[in-house]
Amino acid sequence: MDIQTRRQQILMEMTQINTMEKGRLTEEYRESYKDGTPVKLGPYYKYQRWEEGKNVSRRIPAHQAEDLRLAVEGYHRFKALVDEYAELTVELTRSHSEAQSKKKSRSF
Repeated sequence: MDIQTRRQQILMEMTQINTMEKGRLTEEYRESYKDGTPVKLGPYYKYQRWEEGKNVSRRIPAHQAEDLRLAVEGYHRFKALVDEYAELTVELTRSHSEAQSKKKSRSF
C-alpha cells in the first residue's frame, strides 16, 4: 500500500473514534476471608489521569467501567494513529525532497 492511501485510511479511522478519555482504567481485586478461606472480591475499577500536573484517581462503578475502558482505548488509538500519520508524512516529505534534489542536479 502506498503512503497516500495509508494516510487516507488513518484519517478515516480517526473519524470512527467517537469517545475518548485520557488516563487509564485499572481493575483491582481484594482478598477477604470467609470461614478462614480466602475469597477474591471484585473487580473494583480505578480511573487515573493527570490533571493540572497532579495524578487524579477515582473509583468507577462496575456498570460504567466498560464505556470508560472503550473511551480510554479510543484516546490511545487516536494518539497512535496521529503518530503513524506524522511518520508517514515525514517519509513522504523526505521522498519529495530527495526527488526534487535529483531533478535539480540533473538539469544543467
